Amino acid sequence: MSGGQLVVARRGLIAVVAAVVVLAGAAFVAGLAVAARGAGATRPEAPEHGSREFMFQVIDLQTRNQGGQTINLFFHYRYNSGITEVAIPDYLSMRKSALDYLATVDVSNNPYWETLNSQMCRQLKHDFPVEAITCELQVHGNDTPGPHYEPGDHASIETLGDIEPLAVPGPSTPTGR
Repeated sequence: MSGGQLVVARRGLIAVVAAVVVLAGAAFVAGLAVAARGAGATRPEAPEHGSREFMFQVIDLQTRNQGGQTINLFFHYRYNSGITEVAIPDYLSMRKSALDYLATVDVSNNPYWETLNSQMCRQLKHDFPVEAITCELQVHGNDTPGPHYEPGDHASIETLGDIEPLAVPGPSTPTGR
């Protein structure tokens, strides 16, 4: 091989090596892109975390406490973070638990409404998959003079965990109690 042919051969070899390097680099970058897309397909991004909340009420419930007062109950709660669909309790179970509590609690000493509400709210938070709960117990006023005189509507609000406390306006009573 002559000197000129050697130079041409070297240039050709350099061109081939350069082409191989460029192709290898392109294949590497393409492989990274495919791998990134593939990882996304097998491991979806976590959904944006929000909160799941629920609220229910019980209106005009006759109680045994303080002379048989009539109350309204409001419950607003946030489920535990990441709760699955099958783990969400039927609110009727929570409602029954609250009503059972009020029906069976010892009211012989006419406990304060705040005490009943606090204990009931704590029991619900303990027994159900909720990370935060707020419970409002409204009492219809009783203007009748005597041992159970409680003029004007009034309420107890108990809040456990990081949730906005309930502030439901008091009962509207047609008799103006």
